[in-house]
Amino acid sequence: MARRSSSRLLPILLVVVLAGLAAVTAAAQAGAARTYVTSDCNGAAFKPRSIVLTCGDAGLVATKLQWTSWGAKRAAGAGLGKEKVCTPDCAAGRVAKGAMKVVLSRPRLCSQDGKRHFTKIHYSWPGGAPGEGPRQGNIPLPCTLLSSY
Repeated sequence: MARRSSSRLLPILLVVVLAGLAAVTAAAQAGAARTYVTSDCNGAAFKPRSIVLTCGDAGLVATKLQWTSWGAKRAAGAGLGKEKVCTPDCAAGRVAKGAMKVVLSRPRLCSQDGKRHFTKIHYSWPGGAPGEGPRQGNIPLPCTLLSSY
């Protein structure tokens, strides 16, 4: 009698173990397939709420981002853009704000962290640039400007 119930239990146990392994493998592949962006000039972020577009002076920043799509090759979102206005000079200038759209593209594997990062951002001001800058532009995004390696 004991042999009969253990022989029935073995196939069920095998199915449960295989299902668990499949779930772990799928989760690992999903995590590995993520594409990140360098949002604060250092490190990797997934669907960040803000991205510094110009790391030298943080003169152009996309904030309050809401992502409408985020895939392995492209991401798109919109939020509030902040642009440093350098009139009469950057120290005395103001910060102009307006609606901003962003599109991330050109994913590549980054050696600093072994993760795939978007390396280009296209931004646009749907209502026109609020400051002195262009209405739209493309900016390369490095994997990171700072490295702990």
